[in-house]
Amino acid sequence: MRALLLAVLFLSGCASTTEVTTRTVTETPPPPAETLLLVAQSPEGDTRETWELTCRPIFERAGLTVLLSHQEVPLWYERGRKALVEWAGDHPVDRILLVDLTRLLMSAPHMRDRQELNPINQDNEVRPTWRVGLDGERIKDAPPADVEQMFPADLLDGAGTNLWHGMARTHEANDQSAIAKSQCLALRDTLRQARLLP
Repeated sequence: MRALLLAVLFLSGCASTTEVTTRTVTETPPPPAETLLLVAQSPEGDTRETWELTCRPIFERAGLTVLLSHQEVPLWYERGRKALVEWAGDHPVDRILLVDLTRLLMSAPHMRDRQELNPINQDNEVRPTWRVGLDGERIKDAPPADVEQMFPADLLDGAGTNLWHGMARTHEANDQSAIAKSQCLALRDTLRQARLLP
């Protein structure tokens, strides 16, 4: 039995957990939502697509019709939130969930044994930025651990009013889908407890 459990964990990937801290929430719950636009903000298109596709069934299980920004409003970030709100105003969208994953992609894992790996600068004007560990993984000089593990999330109504703002921290996982699943389960449960989603 134990061998079977280990095999399942190995095949499904390392577990990931996400904790959400609510910073602000609307005082009175808005009317019930039926349609949700999922929006992942990231400099990498593949990350946006993976996050939104992974999260869609999680929010659909809450009884929502779920639309994905990478399909519906692919270049929204060029004009910012205004483009999302304008699009929502032209479509039957009750909620917009915007998650900013940018900071999570800007850090590399830290390792104990490492050596310098930077372009040679004859004038020594540029301080080394990246290092590489003995196993070839590159690492970045560490900003505060809490900052690099945390990401913000906002829930807007279809008119662009901010209904909820939260900060979330995701712990280890070994692939993007596992991380996205953990993040969306935690966000969905938190927003349901706040009576902002069904």
